[in-house]
Amino acid sequence: MPKGRGRTAKVVSLEQERPPAAPVSAELEASPLYGVAMLKIAMELKKTDPQPLDVLVRGVLTRMGLPEAEFRAFLESHGGLLRALALKRGY
Repeated sequence: MPKGRGRTAKVVSLEQERPPAAPVSAELEASPLYGVAMLKIAMELKKTDPQPLDVLVRGVLTRMGLPEAEFRAFLESHGGLLRALALKRGY
């Protein structure tokens, strides 16, 4: 949309308004496989008749050989992204 004469754009900095992120231990950030596991779980949730979220998480982690307690702590520290997706899909 073209600007009219005499009008100025207002630039707002969002960086200053963000609350500080909760500190996450280096161990929770260490495994790049957590992102892969999240993707696999999300793809399972998109199936027409998915299993409950806890069953999906446990199955994917078992197949990938990832520790469930550490992965769940990782999920909690990242805002519950999978839980939000599951709730959106009604699970």
